[in-house]
Amino acid sequence: MPYSATERVQLRLRPAIWCRLVSVDTREDCDPPAARPLAQERSRLFGQQAEAYDRFRPSYPDAVIDELLGPEPGGLEVLDVGCGTGIASRLMAQRGAKVLGVELAPRMAAIARGHGVEVEIAAFEGWDAAGRTFDRVTSAQAWHWLDLPVATAKAASVLRPGGRLGLIWNAGYQPDDLADALDEVYAKVVPRGGHRLFRGYAADRSSDMKTGLGSEIDAVSAVRDFGAPTEKWFPWTRTYRRDEWLDQLVSRSDHAALEAAVRDRLFEAIGAAIDDYGGSFVMNFETVLITATRLRYPLDRQSAEP
Repeated sequence: MPYSATERVQLRLRPAIWCRLVSVDTREDCDPPAARPLAQERSRLFGQQAEAYDRFRPSYPDAVIDELLGPEPGGLEVLDVGCGTGIASRLMAQRGAKVLGVELAPRMAAIARGHGVEVEIAAFEGWDAAGRTFDRVTSAQAWHWLDLPVATAKAASVLRPGGRLGLIWNAGYQPDDLADALDEVYAKVVPRGGHRLFRGYAADRSSDMKTGLGSEIDAVSAVRDFGAPTEKWFPWTRTYRRDEWLDQLVSRSDHAALEAAVRDRLFEAIGAAIDDYGGSFVMNFETVLITATRLRYPLDRQSAEP
């Protein structure tokens, strides 16, 4: 049964560390087969920082990949949407899955291919499946960039009955005292009125409320070929030294979109704040996995509802 309105509100208000990476207006008029303008612009920024993205972006816990693929991953055919440089694709391939990536940014795709991932360059909304179907359709850190109704319906159309959609995001925050210091840094250096910048990783501090997943969950619930979506969270930690954190910031589109002079001043001030903190810190990460199963018959879902 799909989430009720009350359950969706509870999901959005659950105290955790999730915030949407950027604000994407799904009401924006666009040509469905093409990438949306904001996605195209951020894809260009990701492409410019493709090497940094591949080297410094956090990976995903083994438990997330195991949950997504199931107990017998060998031979599963997986379509990884917005595969980037293949960070998640490689984890699935290491377990024996056969992975095909779809990626809009050519430089990101080139790096993924260099890691042995087969990639087709396209916006998923307009990508030609050419009659191919898959056991899994996955997307790590990318699904929120897409036209959600179009992409979600397309995912269902290329999944085999019993196959699963799996959407993955990381979020994380620094210790609160370091977060306080970073708040002051960003307030002093970054001009007001620009796009939102996250001090942590899709979060600012431990008190952040989880928001931004409602649109993705609602889009899945609206596709009759999918069963009710499920949501599972996986906590983990990683220690960052000063330079490691700055390297990671280079790979993020919210920071890459800053003017170069502002970005340089900001990175210098962030580095100084981390030095004052002791030169390193522990990030508290949590990875969310949203899944839904492609029903064998849409009526299966209708009969299961009250």
